[in-house]
Amino acid sequence: MPRTPATPADRSAVRSLLRLWPYVRPVRLRLSAAAFVAVLASCTGLVIPLVLKWMVDGPVADRDTAGVWLGALWLLLLGFAEALLFGMRRWLVARPLSHVEAEMRADLYGRLQRLPVAFHDRWPSGQLLSRATADLGLLRMFLAFPLTFLLVNSVTIVLGVAVMLVQDWRLGLVVLGPAVPVVVMCVLFERRYAHVARRAQDQVGDLTTVVEESVLGIRIIKGFGRHRTQARAFRELSRSLRGTELRKARLLATIWAVIVTLPELAIGAALVLGVVRVADGELSAGTLVAFLSTALALRWPVDSIGFLLAMSQEAATA
Repeated sequence: MPRTPATPADRSAVRSLLRLWPYVRPVRLRLSAAAFVAVLASCTGLVIPLVLKWMVDGPVADRDTAGVWLGALWLLLLGFAEALLFGMRRWLVARPLSHVEAEMRADLYGRLQRLPVAFHDRWPSGQLLSRATADLGLLRMFLAFPLTFLLVNSVTIVLGVAVMLVQDWRLGLVVLGPAVPVVVMCVLFERRYAHVARRAQDQVGDLTTVVEESVLGIRIIKGFGRHRTQARAFRELSRSLRGTELRKARLLATIWAVIVTLPELAIGAALVLGVVRVADGELSAGTLVAFLSTALALRWPVDSIGFLLAMSQEAATA
């Protein structure tokens, strides 16, 4: 069956996603405001470990109950502010991105209406239906989530690493140890996942074509006794799509395992080294608590890199 001529090898993911700019331009101010609010929320979360450091080295060490309650109040206010800012980000992007998706659907439909009949004879109807539904939904999800959080998580990681290095540069270097292998794995993952995602989307279109044509021509299929042939074609396409989706799952599981395991091992090593230094009097307990709290706060930005890259690749192929 006909396939889409564009492949990931023909155009990079960044160049493909830049084609969304004409639709994003009218709502760029709200998207920029949403990104700024999300960065501010992440920075608010990074202040929490510093408050914990003050509490442990100050009121807790001095057995000052009033100081502990004051620190707890600050933690509550910071947590509330972080949640409020993330909620504001969602409110800023919800309505404009729905409008962007509606504009893309309208333009696609208008384009299909203007194309000659010969084009529709060549292209399976299921491929067009898949592009008009699943692919446009992927683009909206990219604009709503990965586009913002790739920036937000990058800023959060840079600021968090800076905070850890200021607290103790030796422990910071221990935590930064897995950075190089994680970057290498992400580059390899991006190349492989792009091809598999393209193949899966084409197979979804082929499967949709079989289903749609079978439903619309059910009388003809029954009249000529072709139901077994259509059922066999459906099973073969379903089996191929299942294999492709399983390969996607294996690739995502591999990058997820690397991104999760290596930082966890680094945090464990930093914990052991930090405890030894606290016992030797080289490091305060509050500094160790703040350092580990910052490292744990960076777990989500680091762990999310895998599926954010996957969603970005799927959006680029869409």
